[in-house]
Amino acid sequence: MTQAPNFGGPPKSVPILRIHGRDIRINGSEPEVVMTRIDLTRRQAIAGAVAASVLASTGAGAAEGEPKTLTRRRLRVGMSGFPRSFDPVIATDTAIRRIIPQLFDTLITFDHAHDMGLRPSLAERWERINAQSLRLFLRKGVAFHDGTPLTAEDVAFSLGPDHLLGPGRSGMSEALQSLDRLEKVEIVDPYTVIVHAKGADALLEQRLAAWGSEIVSQRAFVAAGSWERWTTAPVGSGPYKLVDHKLDIRVSLTAHDAYWGGRPPFDGIEYRIIPELSARVNGLLASELDIATDIPPDQFAGIQKRADLEVVGGAVQNIRSLVFDQTDSLLKDARVRRAMSLALDRKLIVRSLWEDRLPIPNGYQLPSYGEGYIHEFPSLAYDPGKAKELLAEAGYKGEQITYRLLNNYYPNQVSGAQTMIEMWRAVGLNVKLQMMENFAQIQRQPVRAIFDTSNTALFLDHLGHPWREYGPSGTLPKSIGIWRNEEYFALGAKLQDTVQGEQRRPIIRRMLEIINEIDPPCVILHVSGQFYGKRRDVSWLPGLTLDLNLGPFNRALIRT
Repeated sequence: MTQAPNFGGPPKSVPILRIHGRDIRINGSEPEVVMTRIDLTRRQAIAGAVAASVLASTGAGAAEGEPKTLTRRRLRVGMSGFPRSFDPVIATDTAIRRIIPQLFDTLITFDHAHDMGLRPSLAERWERINAQSLRLFLRKGVAFHDGTPLTAEDVAFSLGPDHLLGPGRSGMSEALQSLDRLEKVEIVDPYTVIVHAKGADALLEQRLAAWGSEIVSQRAFVAAGSWERWTTAPVGSGPYKLVDHKLDIRVSLTAHDAYWGGRPPFDGIEYRIIPELSARVNGLLASELDIATDIPPDQFAGIQKRADLEVVGGAVQNIRSLVFDQTDSLLKDARVRRAMSLALDRKLIVRSLWEDRLPIPNGYQLPSYGEGYIHEFPSLAYDPGKAKELLAEAGYKGEQITYRLLNNYYPNQVSGAQTMIEMWRAVGLNVKLQMMENFAQIQRQPVRAIFDTSNTALFLDHLGHPWREYGPSGTLPKSIGIWRNEEYFALGAKLQDTVQGEQRRPIIRRMLEIINEIDPPCVILHVSGQFYGKRRDVSWLPGLTLDLNLGPFNRALIRT
């Protein structure tokens, strides 16, 4: 037996594991697939079990296949940004996540057609060994894009330090926001691995379905010779493979017809980088695009009046917010930050800019967290009077607060910013826009400003959402260095080692209180919406995240 490099100490043995209200006896005898979506209902659990059974027995997905002789279209997708990497561990930008699912697979995956339950992917089944260990049985017959077979060695490499920690094992990898709990991958045989966490981890299955957990070809990585070469031409096992790309112009993919999950529905995909919304919409109207991303509601009517076009999409597992630089002389005062939040009439913003299509969360959380969702947590308040009181207490006298803004990187970004500036002005806040060209400019030190961001729930828990942004390895504390809260960090560390739901909830509540009221790192705006214009004759539906799934498992193609 061999194993990948060790990330930490030896695992502890636990005879009975309680995960999300279920007691699981650990006796090493009867394997059990543990579906770890926290709020999985009985009906959803049955559906997930059936899906797992079908996938495990057939070796492929129940996707609607096409005759081999049928000519497939080459899909043309217009999107606003170019990906800064083609490796899944480096970053999780929206542009990256629209391409990564075509190139790579995870061991376990979230099923967007069944309320984000878990289903098999490269692992045809899995079983809990104890509170911190998971045995996975790999699917046989999976071919990487270069024709080599998937084995346990690829899994151990992908989730091991030489890949997971990024170039030179530097730790500059956004995948660590969800996978920092992995201790080691133990190879049992060519098609069986055991993934060990650093401690008891109720969320291990979800971590292996999260962004950054995609499996890459070890042979191809080594052959590339450097991270620079690898990231320009990576090799995965997904339904499409990378052909070429030109900075800020295009990314071209072709079908991987040996895909284990069935024949890809499109012959290839051409992503056209079109930053301007009007140009994307015009491209769709002129039949130069099949799908256009990031369509705001004010464009819906013009698209929907065409019989051959439609708008699809809705709210996703993502929260839009404005980030504060806590090191700024004005923004270091939590009362100023709270005032900026209290001054915003979110209901008016959502009604005016989003046609009331998006929900407003009660704190930095989503109902999909299940047992980890604090239903009774207070709603985000709109209280201009209280905002004025806090500003007076803080001694704020109209000093300028800078708002670094991109030109509609997010839908309705500029109009939303202009609306918020008027609301802030009404309570005495002096906020000025500073237009930027890209995120590198926005995050350039010293920031001394506020700026827009969005954050997707990588898995359905506080640890998979706000923690990945604000925990010690998150974007604000580590990558940018503009916010820290030691109590929040300590609570998160405790939460990671806590399995029992009734013990986790008080910890989560306190963490929510810190980032919502006590020391807010951001102003929460609303749950994000992702809307797409598309041709009606394209069999594709968006999922519940920012990912684009253009393969045979898209829910528009799944047989019912």
